Amino acid sequence: MKINWCGDSCFEINSISKEKENILTVIDPKVGKKFDKADIILETHSKENGFKTGEQFVVSSCGEYERKEIFIQGINSLQLDKKKNIIYTVEAEGIRICHLGYLGQNELDEEQMTEIGNIDILMVPIDGDKTISYSEAVKIISLIQPSIIIPMCYDKKGLEPFLKAMGEKEIEPKDKLNIQRKNISSSDEKAEIIILEEK
Repeated sequence: MKINWCGDSCFEINSISKEKENILTVIDPKVGKKFDKADIILETHSKENGFKTGEQFVVSSCGEYERKEIFIQGINSLQLDKKKNIIYTVEAEGIRICHLGYLGQNELDEEQMTEIGNIDILMVPIDGDKTISYSEAVKIISLIQPSIIIPMCYDKKGLEPFLKAMGEKEIEPKDKLNIQRKNISSSDEKAEIIILEEK
């Protein structure tokens, strides 16, 4: 699996099916970016992204979905302004990913936590302006207990206090994350923070 960050809350997840088919899942496609090759589109907080759907499988509501061996669950949540936000869990290649979207809740309730379940990779906003703050993100991370953390929705100034709150110093950014199920540590070990360069 390969994961690219396209800025803000937008990610590309490239996975391979059991039949060796390449599958591209895009979360929150951005205006001006071309995602015509995407097989699956997930929208967490808004449809106003200028994206025109074609043959893609588009999800913009809560519920359970399956497409090309990708298992998706949309979980109801709220933004800071109390508008609808969708938390997604995505399972591909045996790896479970959680994308929190434009989450505005400073905590998750028991039902949300049950639906999220065990997570390998957590994509968490740390903005503090249009999403939860870095300190609230730290609390939610401690609840979900992922093996890998990828911060999103931030500028460079917002990254340093998040890393400090997580007990980390500066981390060398990667252009993308290449990961396999066998390379993911167990949840009882300290979570690894991955900083991705904006593609």
